[in-house]
Amino acid sequence: IKCHHIFVKTLATTGKVREAIDNFFHVMKELKEEFSSNVTPATILSCLSATRNDLDKYSAEEILNIPKMNDKGKQWAMIFMDTMIPYVYMVCPHFIPLIATRMVSLSLQYGLVRESASGLNIYSYSILCLLQDIDGGCYWLRTTRLILERFKALEMYPKLRFFQCSFLTCWKEPFQSVTNDLLQCHQQAIIVGDVEYAVFSSHIQCQFMILSGSHLAAAEKQCVVLSKEMIRLNQVQSLLEHSSIHNMVLQLAGGDDTAFDFPEISFKSEDEVLDEAESSGKIVIANSIYTNRVMRAFFFRNYNYAKDMTKKYAALVGNESLRFQTIFYVFYEGLLAFRLARTEADREHWRLIGQKSINTYQTWVKHSEWNFENKLLLLEAESHFSNYEYESAETTYLASIDSARRHKFVHEEGLASDLLASFFIDRGDVEKGIGYLQGAFSCYEKWGAFGLLKHLRGY
Repeated sequence: IKCHHIFVKTLATTGKVREAIDNFFHVMKELKEEFSSNVTPATILSCLSATRNDLDKYSAEEILNIPKMNDKGKQWAMIFMDTMIPYVYMVCPHFIPLIATRMVSLSLQYGLVRESASGLNIYSYSILCLLQDIDGGCYWLRTTRLILERFKALEMYPKLRFFQCSFLTCWKEPFQSVTNDLLQCHQQAIIVGDVEYAVFSSHIQCQFMILSGSHLAAAEKQCVVLSKEMIRLNQVQSLLEHSSIHNMVLQLAGGDDTAFDFPEISFKSEDEVLDEAESSGKIVIANSIYTNRVMRAFFFRNYNYAKDMTKKYAALVGNESLRFQTIFYVFYEGLLAFRLARTEADREHWRLIGQKSINTYQTWVKHSEWNFENKLLLLEAESHFSNYEYESAETTYLASIDSARRHKFVHEEGLASDLLASFFIDRGDVEKGIGYLQGAFSCYEKWGAFGLLKHLRGY
């Protein structure tokens, strides 16, 4: 069984993820913990509901007092599931809630092991994703660390913290602080020798650096360091998704296109990575690339391309999960929708998509005004503009600019100023429009987006 574990893990880390997952499910069958291949939304919701009912019978203290697991077969089942979480998430994320509920169920029935903390952690993530229950998703976080302390398994803490930062606390804590937490997570993972989660933490950190408005020169430097580290540590699979992030940074910053310039990987462009991700069912990589493309295209005012990317995203990804990238996809899709509502024939179709983004952000802003207020205000401003409510639109654009400035999102301060400039110019007030456009350019310069500035000045 140890050899099987090493074999599966090696397959996953060297890019043979589908083969690793097939072997994983075979081992789980041998361990009498088989997963059905017929997974439906109803099945997933039923499992989550049953697990929630089971957990409701326990307080956090009672969970911690559950005896240790003695069944060796169940212990190995927990180890395999814990190992495969990131790779199953990458290729077949619909199995993640089933793995989570299985790990929680085994822990309640057979006793606790250190991997029980991971099971409870991804259960929290699952109810956040599928039930949109952010508060419920965060409830069990304190307990997971206490489980690790009970088993003196603090070497697993970086892994646990990675999931919490990447998928849970980012809905409540300022994005800038999550960026710093992920850096610490990387450092802690290196100290305990957890190569995979050191790389995962840095990869997500690079995304948060972009999306929280960190200077792009710093983000580009971090991307280069991480690419080299991924190659050195033979984390080829992670490098594929990371290269798309690096590519977006280079395009915004105006650097040379070197994101795929590594002899260790066979893919030499983002298109090649996307083709491979789609053909092999690596939904999460495709999700990330399409999200990056929609954001990038909107900043560069390539609205037709952004429109095409949203259609491809919907066809491939749909409502696959509530990842932190969803925050930004919903934002830029909503902005795009309101713009298209003013220019396309099917106005009502696009208006409804934009309104759905507003409705979503009205829920999210209750959890973090810092992260979501300026984005909601900008969506509302675009909605007012599309509905010819010009006075309300101007007031709300200005409120979005102020909120972005107060919450340190310099890139979104620039974007709001950019859209306000378009608002005035479209209505014939060119002088005011140019004034706000200059303000937008100033923000983009502070962001280090010199590639974007070059493009917009020649637009």
